Amino acid sequence: MSQRSREPSLEPLVIKFGGTSVGGGAEFVRAARMVADEALGRPVVVVVSAMSGTTDTLLGYAGTTAGGDDRTSTGATREGSLAELHRTLAERHLSAARHAVSEEHLPPVEERIYELLGGLLEAIASGGETPEARRARRAEIAVYGERLSACILAGAIASAGAPAAVAGDPIATDAAHAEAEVDSGRTRERAAGNVVPLLEAGEVAVVPGFVGRSPEGGQTTLGRGGSDLSATALGAALGSREVWICSDVDGVLDADPALVGGARLVPRLSYREASSMAGLGAKVLHPKTMEPARAAGIEVTVRSTFNRNCAGTCVCSREPGSGIRGVVLRRGVSLVRESGVPETPVFRMLGSSGYGVDYLLHAGDGEREPAGHAAVVCVGSPGCDELSAGISVLGKRGITVCWAGLCSDGLLFVVDGDDARSALETLHGSLLGIRSGDGETADEGSYSVEGVA
Repeated sequence: MSQRSREPSLEPLVIKFGGTSVGGGAEFVRAARMVADEALGRPVVVVVSAMSGTTDTLLGYAGTTAGGDDRTSTGATREGSLAELHRTLAERHLSAARHAVSEEHLPPVEERIYELLGGLLEAIASGGETPEARRARRAEIAVYGERLSACILAGAIASAGAPAAVAGDPIATDAAHAEAEVDSGRTRERAAGNVVPLLEAGEVAVVPGFVGRSPEGGQTTLGRGGSDLSATALGAALGSREVWICSDVDGVLDADPALVGGARLVPRLSYREASSMAGLGAKVLHPKTMEPARAAGIEVTVRSTFNRNCAGTCVCSREPGSGIRGVVLRRGVSLVRESGVPETPVFRMLGSSGYGVDYLLHAGDGEREPAGHAAVVCVGSPGCDELSAGISVLGKRGITVCWAGLCSDGLLFVVDGDDARSALETLHGSLLGIRSGDGETADEGSYSVEGVA
């Protein structure tokens, strides 16, 4: 089916590209070709992040140039600092554009890059004495990385053979400038006005991720990593059945590969499990990504831009079944001795939800122990057998378990901070069915755990 002969009524595919997926000219080309291939058979909407590192640079300048002083907080002249920012961003984005965009489509892309950089300097130069004005200025500055990426990617997609255009900001939010909440009703209205006409015209709609609009039309942001949320919120607004979250990893891994050498791809997760892993610190997804997907029944695929042969991780409503899907480490956990409770071995755990483990309570004298503990959370649908096996194998490794029990995310094991990584590797190697370093597997025998909630 050709680009022009497709039915615009088909549910659009939403593809989100992270910062490493558009880290340079070659990466823009790779992403554009993926989009152009998919656009042959169905409407496609693309949500794109800033080039890797750009948002940090922008927020750094937003901080150092706050106020009306002639010098930045680092001592440099304000004029010289802004000139250096313009030069750095222009060189990087123009270089990427000239690599990824054909001569036919390059002139308007270059013109738009210079327009955006001019707007950025105006936003940085703007001031504000009130905290609200400073927050508004910071949000206005932060989104230019995504706008620059969207401009280049639209040109690259057009160069790859699929007509493309940047859509006006479709994500509607509340009035918060940072970590804004998506307004799903108004987002549907904005998507109908800003995105759907491009799709009906046979174009790929490219949307800057992370970017929102308040009820008054002011600039808002969805928080760091918010492009994931942009994609699922937009998918829900457009009636999509599929959203792809594309980055530099093959999908969701069952542990942090920087901490566990044997981390493996998880082929399928439920919305609940994916939200738990994201909220507990798995960086591949924004914690709120699954909320719109769950509400709309959208299948989310987490996959690699660089390894298209890998199916990635499919996230949907169906629970994969009993067992552990992944292990996540949280450091700095405090144990609190609760006053007014009889001295008993009964433990009570608070703060374990889709957004992370905050702290633990147990009976005692009301004193807080230093935050020198760590929690290993085993996400999935485990039972008492897995709990007993986990305590048993940790004991065999000489790791003292300060607290263990079932929680809303799966299993929770609290250990001394010095044992954190060893506990993570041990539980990963045993409860996920992978052999640990010495070739042993978990003891599945019985283990009595009295007083565990």
